[in-house]
Amino acid sequence: MATGAHRSHPSQPPCPPGASRARGASRKGSRGFTLLELLVVMVLAGIVVSMVAINATPNERGRILDDGQKVARLFELAQEEAQLRARPLAWEADPQGWRFLEATPSGWMPLLDDVFAPGQWRLPLDQVAVTAGAAGQGGARLVFGREWIDAPRQLVLVRGNIRVEVTGDGTGRYFASAQ
Repeated sequence: MATGAHRSHPSQPPCPPGASRARGASRKGSRGFTLLELLVVMVLAGIVVSMVAINATPNERGRILDDGQKVARLFELAQEEAQLRARPLAWEADPQGWRFLEATPSGWMPLLDDVFAPGQWRLPLDQVAVTAGAAGQGGARLVFGREWIDAPRQLVLVRGNIRVEVTGDGTGRYFASAQ
């Protein structure tokens, strides 16, 4: 045996002089987490996930604003689609939902494409009104023509004291804001 090093077990490497080996210590050091440590981590992860889920649930205002933002994106797509198809598209709505229509030689026909399929508001609304740029048909109807520049438009979604405005600037861009 070398001087200054002593072995406690033949399979263990020598200890440096002045160091002592803890009883039962292995050369691997830590073998992993205990069951208790894993359970604590799982409980904490569960608490965090449940808190995020509770806080992530949108309120009424958030849901109506989400609908307004969705409609704003659909309006942008409808304007582009009307230009690509070289025929007008219309959007009609009521307090329950909306639908898109396409101008055909026999009149307005509902669009059933994936993007332009009829949709429902996330919450029933008290009022849906076009306050600028209406097509003159009464109710909530907007017509998207083949022109690149159009008149500014404004749509208002109302539920109780929540009011969301979807505004188009006339260049094909639409924005939703809650009041």
